[in-house]
Amino acid sequence: MKRYVYSLLLMLMLIKLGLATSLMQQLEEERIKLVEKVSPGVATIFTVREVKIANPFAGNPFGEFFGLPDVPEFKERQEGLGSGFIVKVDEKKKKVYLLTNNHVVENAQNIKVQFKNNVVLDGEVVGTDKLSDIAVVAVPFKEGIEEYARKHLLKLGDSDKLKPGMTVIAIGSPLGLTGTVTMGIISALDREMPGHPGEGFIQTDAAINPGNSGGPLINLKGEVVGINTAIIMGAQGLGFAVPVNQAKWVMEQILKYGKVKRSKIGVLIQPLTPELAKHFGVKKGVLVSQVIKGGPAEKAGIKSGDIIIAVNDKPVSKVSQLQKYIMRNPPGTKIKITVIRDGKKKDIYVVTTSWDGEEVSQTNMQEMEVKYGLIVKDITPELVERYRIPKVPYGVFVLGVKYGSVADEAGIRSGDVILTINKKPIKSAKDFWKEIKRAEKKGADSVLLFIQRGSSKIFTVMPIIKSEKK
Repeated sequence: MKRYVYSLLLMLMLIKLGLATSLMQQLEEERIKLVEKVSPGVATIFTVREVKIANPFAGNPFGEFFGLPDVPEFKERQEGLGSGFIVKVDEKKKKVYLLTNNHVVENAQNIKVQFKNNVVLDGEVVGTDKLSDIAVVAVPFKEGIEEYARKHLLKLGDSDKLKPGMTVIAIGSPLGLTGTVTMGIISALDREMPGHPGEGFIQTDAAINPGNSGGPLINLKGEVVGINTAIIMGAQGLGFAVPVNQAKWVMEQILKYGKVKRSKIGVLIQPLTPELAKHFGVKKGVLVSQVIKGGPAEKAGIKSGDIIIAVNDKPVSKVSQLQKYIMRNPPGTKIKITVIRDGKKKDIYVVTTSWDGEEVSQTNMQEMEVKYGLIVKDITPELVERYRIPKVPYGVFVLGVKYGSVADEAGIRSGDVILTINKKPIKSAKDFWKEIKRAEKKGADSVLLFIQRGSSKIFTVMPIIKSEKK
């Protein structure tokens, strides 16, 4: 009897083991099919940029001896690569569109797109969005690529349905290794990253390396749920992707307007910490710390100290949520803002205004101050009294200049009042850095500053530092 029971148990174990092995084989086969289906829709993007580098022999007699030009800088050819994937075939314009990252194609003089069938075509940038790090690239109908693209369009999923723990697969060309496939899970959602307000990123532990940027992050249905965009250098298992719903919205804006149109209402906001929540008697929401004078929020009646708990009846519990719900509206949209004020709920209707893509946050301002070696401040009665600032109709006060910095070399001094940039009046520190950012974006070499120095006024030129992306 015992022998019979043992035999039966052994048989059951073997059957269970066989079933488990069979199940694992089926899962593996399904994963292979999935990758084989999606991979042809992923392309490698090669770029060429011209980067300016300092000439160490400028003004040096050895430069002349070696026949080197006596110029302050050279232009160096810099090659880069990333990934992209097919999202649309436009029969009218005879173009195939791909999604990728802005930083993959930013400032590129030449773009080549290589598909998995080894067809290589010239790419053109249709539009970019630095805030979301999304770009749309197009290639013309050539060498039968339109037929290939129709077969291998990638389906865009719904990133709002993602949950931590879900399995995802990243496909791209890390370090030039085309068609590389890595797998992991969704580690977290709605991660905030500096310089990207309103953009909640997907965190994944799927291996992502330089060259993966712009490639798809797919779910087990073969749908794109994110665009791989960033890693934290030196860390392991920390990759980030733009949610596909955000990418879809940006792509639609680019294809419709050639750029992304966002809204703002003119408030400065901060997270509602547990301490603040207890003080205000509110469990969830975002605190309005300041209302911009003359902005839409002030006109509508929003006040400092209000707790915003919903936008168009969508609950708000995080700063990034509030930014997203407001920004994803065309300027001029009437939206309902629900606030808690003095313990009472109140609906306020606000007409949005255009969100300026060059808006500078406090963090950005600090980065710019370090970059240019220059600290400027809004002119306040306290500063006027402390530093005896001359009476001026507008301008910003130069609080400090770092020795050897760009600002120092331009002749700017502590105590100066910068009145205008390129003849445009400057009324705040934020305005000042906004104009510098705008000059950077346009690729300007310098800006013209008009300065009040004591009782005198002078002009000076400050060089613009070019941003270089790897």
